[in-house]
Amino acid sequence: MKSIEKKHFGVTKKGEEVFSYILKNDFLEVEILNFGGTIRRIEMPDKNGKIENIVLGFDKIEDYEEKIGIHFGAIVGRNAGRIKDGELNIDGIRYQLAKNNGNNNLHGYPEFFASKIWNVEPFEEEEKIGVVLTRVSPHLEANFPGEVKVKVKYTLDKNKLNLEYEGIPDRDTYINLTNHSYFNLSGDFKRNIDEQELTLCADNYIEVDEATLPVKIAKVENTAMDLRRGKKLKEVFLSGDEQVKIVGNGIDHPFVFNKEYDGFLAKLYDEESGRTLKVVTDQPVGVIYTGNYVHEAEFLSKGVKAEDHMGVCVETQDYPDVLKFIPEKSKIYNKMNGYSQKTTFIFEK
Repeated sequence: MKSIEKKHFGVTKKGEEVFSYILKNDFLEVEILNFGGTIRRIEMPDKNGKIENIVLGFDKIEDYEEKIGIHFGAIVGRNAGRIKDGELNIDGIRYQLAKNNGNNNLHGYPEFFASKIWNVEPFEEEEKIGVVLTRVSPHLEANFPGEVKVKVKYTLDKNKLNLEYEGIPDRDTYINLTNHSYFNLSGDFKRNIDEQELTLCADNYIEVDEATLPVKIAKVENTAMDLRRGKKLKEVFLSGDEQVKIVGNGIDHPFVFNKEYDGFLAKLYDEESGRTLKVVTDQPVGVIYTGNYVHEAEFLSKGVKAEDHMGVCVETQDYPDVLKFIPEKSKIYNKMNGYSQKTTFIFEK
């Protein structure tokens, strides 16, 4: 059994209609908003068959608008992460971006993709169902160069949610997109993520400074960031590691993926519920963010009080601030060389 249902969700302050698209099959129920391409709910059973939501979100469009910087479940763009000093240099031209995170630009402020109304087309393909979201990001939106035709496709395929991104610009530019879902496998946020176990196929991670800008690629060995054999997240939070303390007592770091191990690059496991999330991607990096400032959301859906460490993000993307940090790995996109990436979330119990 599979179905796609469209429902009215609300109206933005600009008077824009917001709709939710509910994708449902025998394994999962996924709700996606045309506002920001936001994944508002993912409902799945636990080991006893109890169906609960495993991603953080809000009940009202007003909350998504007012707390847009938290990016619950949204498409992030034009750039995921921070750009130092808000300076983007392409083809010898300097583009000054707005500064919304100290002296830096974060997530493409002020024209967050998370705040945009996307065009949505539902589709069915044999056992698969999904939605295709599109919008045109105009030249100099948030002062990024180039008009970019953006497409993000969400496909529900049995117990998998595939995310495919495309960006076709009309001139040289930089694009780096991701999804910002906060996962909590306990179900309906009944517990924080302290006891959930995270495993990463990553021998290296990127140390950051006080502004959470990349400093250097470092070995995870003999650090709190060694998650190769799996570790309960509370072990990281209680480690006293300087890199843990510098980002607000948690993780907010890029990890450089190795090859897949046992069918995943990242895995989150909750023993009590029996739920597992596996992540695979064609991107070089996964930024792990353990919701170190989720309290700023105040309340989550169903009136649950928001607290830090209520969810963990696996933001699959390019190297952070790559044009400055690792220029030899820079990728410039244009009409002959479009942007693309693919990430798959796999849910098991």
